[in-house]
Amino acid sequence: MRLRLGIGIICLIVTGRLCAQTLSDTNLTYETVVSSGLSFPIAIEFLDPADPARFFVIEKNSGRVKLVQNGVVVSTVLDLPVNNASERGLLGIALHPQFATNGYVYLYYTRSSTTGDSSTQANWTDNRVERYRWNGSALVEPTLIVSFPRDTTQNNGPNHDGGVILFGPDGKLYGVTGDLNRGTLGNPRIEQNTSNTAVAGVGGIFRLNPDGSIPTDNPFVSHADTRIRRLWAYGIRNSFGMTFDSLTARLWMTENGPNVYDEINRVERGFNSGWLKIMGPDSRDAVYNENGNQPYDASSLVYLPNAYYADPVFSWLQPIGVTSIAFVRSARFDANLRDTAIVGESNNGGLYQFILNTERNDFILTDALADRVADSATERNLARLGTNWGVVTDIRLGPDGYLYVVNMFANRVYRIRPVNPPPVVQGQARLEGRQGLPLGTPLTLELIQGGNTVQTITTTLDAYGRFSERVNAPGTYTVRARAALYLPITVPNVSIAAQGFAYLSLNFQTLGDVNGDGVIDDADLLSVLFAFGSSGSEADLNNDGIVDDADLLVVLFNFGAGS
Repeated sequence: MRLRLGIGIICLIVTGRLCAQTLSDTNLTYETVVSSGLSFPIAIEFLDPADPARFFVIEKNSGRVKLVQNGVVVSTVLDLPVNNASERGLLGIALHPQFATNGYVYLYYTRSSTTGDSSTQANWTDNRVERYRWNGSALVEPTLIVSFPRDTTQNNGPNHDGGVILFGPDGKLYGVTGDLNRGTLGNPRIEQNTSNTAVAGVGGIFRLNPDGSIPTDNPFVSHADTRIRRLWAYGIRNSFGMTFDSLTARLWMTENGPNVYDEINRVERGFNSGWLKIMGPDSRDAVYNENGNQPYDASSLVYLPNAYYADPVFSWLQPIGVTSIAFVRSARFDANLRDTAIVGESNNGGLYQFILNTERNDFILTDALADRVADSATERNLARLGTNWGVVTDIRLGPDGYLYVVNMFANRVYRIRPVNPPPVVQGQARLEGRQGLPLGTPLTLELIQGGNTVQTITTTLDAYGRFSERVNAPGTYTVRARAALYLPITVPNVSIAAQGFAYLSLNFQTLGDVNGDGVIDDADLLSVLFAFGSSGSEADLNNDGIVDDADLLVVLFNFGAGS
């Protein structure tokens, strides 16, 4: 799939103006955040989780990273020499989880061998991820993290470059590469399910430590080839969308088919998406030029140790040029939209919404979509949330809890919000001394005015430690926050305006309050002693799976705190 002229740009050509976007939910509206100063924007990244007015924008063809403040492009903070032929260019951006302290920004781009930008095939050197440091005015100190270089024995694009990068809840760097047209039946490779031995080096999702080294728990870490060891998934043709569902820590991605079947996939460790032999559900026996117009089934795929195949969660028989995917993890939105999946595209200007089941491992699909395939435009539009959104290259939640949408050909950034947004309190909690993900950890927020608790919010943290909840009324509060097993912390002067938000960065440090009475004392010590040697107990303070000496030492070290 190549990025094509979307509905928005066609309207611009025909009428001289952009067609008005629509949203099927009348409780929603949109506004233009950035209307000028951009050229082929492809993704954004907010610098501060408490500030929606300041963000980076990356431009595909120019290789520029621009800084936007209050809707205005104020500077170019980096200009990379990109090869921008076809789908190449500056394609992905991600901030390190500790960006606030280390300033690290990661960029995925297709590098030109020239000093400036080029669209000449011969000037392409590699697709790569580099790390930069934000010094407050520019991105400096480039460090190569990973490279996907030219290979004279294989095709080298220019299509199917992928480019989306992000950090997972586990702190690892994930990125998707397209297949660069490699792994054909005539030049077979593992990642395209056409060889048992030869390696393409692309066509999958890589998972790396922030410094570029390979995690020891990657699914194929025992393979002899480094290019396979860094993979989390393979059998992927191309993708413009990837994100984690923070309520489960599961990875989801969109995948672009040839002349049939775009997909949405749930990606677990070792996922094989089936390309080049399969697109769409296995039972559909899709045929196309790349698989020799020959139907294949899952038994014909190449399975590395720990690999598995699964059908797409959803497919479009006629490709829509599926792009970005995001989960609406925000209390700004009503229940009918909150925590659902929103998906963009490039061919028809649509936005689509999918509701997840209780386990959040599947979509709720009924009637004509119960077979998991939109077989026609009529079926495609059953999931449609909006029209005339053009070529959507990025969808993400902003610090204000609203959805931000990037339209590449319109050179604009939009914001989708409720017509009457509720005031919310949101933020992120860090649990010092506790292992594993914070997913599901109970959090209580007491909103206090004049010494009286006026609202108590009970929620749980997501996989990133984040939360988003509505408040009953705007005002200025003292917030008393309590996370399970930690002593509470107090945040004064939290101001929440009408239709506004407050962001709380909560750092829970004092662990050991097993019974939650606000003091670490004999009762907590006894709880640890009685549960000593057991698993699955609340007395497992550091969350390592067993109540042992480490938990006992935590209580003893913090004994008397809170009194």
